[in-house]
Amino acid sequence: MAVLQGEYVGLFDIVTDKDFRRRGYDRRLVSGLLQWAKENGARRAYLQVTLDNEAALSLYSGLGFIEAYRYWYRIKKYS
Repeated sequence: MAVLQGEYVGLFDIVTDKDFRRRGYDRRLVSGLLQWAKENGARRAYLQVTLDNEAALSLYSGLGFIEAYRYWYRIKKYS
């Protein structure tokens, strides 16, 4: 899913089924979403990806994305 907000587009929940990975579908999908966003006024894109998702990190790096910052998740520990 791509959400356009002014000059930004956010990419969310992009998942490729295991049986269809390594075929270029993900790159074509993301490239298509970015092209659509650009045609509709976006100049910047953002997304979130977990650090253990090496395939996604490689894909996004190859598309020109760089790490801006990392999230820190906290949980409450009950005693």
